[in-house]
Amino acid sequence: MTLLAIMIFIWVFLTGELTWGNVGFAAILSIGLLYLVRSQHENQAVISLRRERNALKYIWALIRFAGFFFKELLFAGVSVFRLILIPSEVRPGVVAVPLDIKSDAEITLLANLITLTPGTLTLDVSTDKKVIYVHAIQMDDADSFRQEIKNGFEKRVSELMNP
Repeated sequence: MTLLAIMIFIWVFLTGELTWGNVGFAAILSIGLLYLVRSQHENQAVISLRRERNALKYIWALIRFAGFFFKELLFAGVSVFRLILIPSEVRPGVVAVPLDIKSDAEITLLANLITLTPGTLTLDVSTDKKVIYVHAIQMDDADSFRQEIKNGFEKRVSELMNP
């Protein structure tokens, strides 16, 4: 699964085109290449078939994840643009968000997604990896912001990394 995601990422990076069609083409091409280089041993073929099924589940999770992220990116961009036009409504704040995800990869992905979203910035992760600190340019209610992160990005990261 990880190899498939890496292959898709490399394709998108090399082509410089992040579109649904290009990602889909990269996924199909990557699955085909992985299928061609799989082991010819009978036992390995069964394992490869399971991996291919898991790869398809992962691709579907990746597509859902990308759709969610681009939707959030669009809404956050519009929100920040609105704050640029009406700067008196800016109410920045920092909130500690408890984490349910555990692995370094999941936490890193979550932190990067938060930072990539306009108007938010990951400040730090606690040493025990149980809390992430986030700065937001618009903080009306810390509890609702915390729930948005947990029910949005963290949930999607968990689904993507553990399909």
